[in-house]
Amino acid sequence: MSQIVTFEQQDKIGVIKMDDGKANAMSFEMAAQMNAALDEAEKNSDAIVLEGGAKCFCAGFDLETMKAEGPDRDRLLKTGFAISYRLLNAGRPVIAKSAGHALAMGAILLLSCDYRIGVNGASKIGLNEIAIGVEMPDYGIDLVSDRLAKPAQIPALANSVIYTPDQAVHVGFLDEAVEADVLDRRVNDVAGYLASLNMPAHQKAKRALRANFLAKYKDIYGA
Repeated sequence: MSQIVTFEQQDKIGVIKMDDGKANAMSFEMAAQMNAALDEAEKNSDAIVLEGGAKCFCAGFDLETMKAEGPDRDRLLKTGFAISYRLLNAGRPVIAKSAGHALAMGAILLLSCDYRIGVNGASKIGLNEIAIGVEMPDYGIDLVSDRLAKPAQIPALANSVIYTPDQAVHVGFLDEAVEADVLDRRVNDVAGYLASLNMPAHQKAKRALRANFLAKYKDIYGA
C-alpha cells in the first residue's frame, strides 16, 4: 500500500496531509490511512490540521468505484461519511488547510472541520453531485442544512453551484480565504490558538452544538 496520507507532529499540532499525486480522491486506501493518522493525532495533538495539495484539497470520491456502483460504491460512501462524522465529533479542534479545489467529498470534508482556511484565486469549491446525476444521501443533505448559510443551501446543494474561495466564505464552506503566501502562517496561527483552548470545554460545546446531527448518525457512521 502506497503512502498517500502522512501524519506529522509539529509541537502541539498534528498535521494530516492527503497526497495521492492526483486529485486526492477518497478511496478505501485514503480512508484507511486517514483513520490511522487521526488515531495518532487524537492521541498526541491539541489541534489537528487536515490539508491537501496546492492544486487540490480533495476532488471527491474515487471515480472508478463510484462508476461501478454496486456494494463497493455503497461501502465507499459509508466509509467516506464515517471520516466526516469522525472529524465532526473529534475531541480536538480540526482545521482544514485548502489550497486548491474542494469538490463533492472534498466539500463534505470542509463542512466537517471546525475552521476552514482557503486560498484566494480560481479554485473550485462545492457540491457537484446533482449536476453529474448523483443523488445526495441524507447525511450530506443534513450536513449542508447544519453548516451552510440558509440562503445558500438550495443553490449549493440542489443547484450544484460551484464557488470561488471568496464566495465560499460567504456561503459557509470556508471561514476565511487568504493569499497563498500567507496560508501557512495563518493556518499555524489559528491552529496554535485553537490548541490553547480548554479541551474538555471545547469538546462539550462542539458536541452540544452538533448534538442532533451526531445522534442521528451515530449508529451508522459513529461506530
